[in-house]
Amino acid sequence: MKTSLENLKPLMRCSVCNHKYEPVKALVLEEQEGQTTLHLTCASCGVSTMVFVSTTQFGVVSMGILTDLEGNEVRSLFGDDAISSDQVLDMHTFLKGFSGGVKEFI
Repeated sequence: MKTSLENLKPLMRCSVCNHKYEPVKALVLEEQEGQTTLHLTCASCGVSTMVFVSTTQFGVVSMGILTDLEGNEVRSLFGDDAISSDQVLDMHTFLKGFSGGVKEFI
């Protein structure tokens, strides 16, 4: 997103404790035309959030999701390929025939 993180300062508050995030500590995971995905960790309460920010003709829209992933964990997972429809069907077939419990599954 071409918008500077400094321009997003008014939106960057922890959803748990309302502490202001520091834009310089935001981990940018992905930037596309009009969309940015960030990982933020609150310096006050330690809660991590993934934030999706989009610019539209009506202004800036954002959505945050609390996560237990650390910045380095989300960075390594975020760029992976999406799950294919074949993988979903394979898992469905496996689970349909699976008769064990959680311990056996793991």
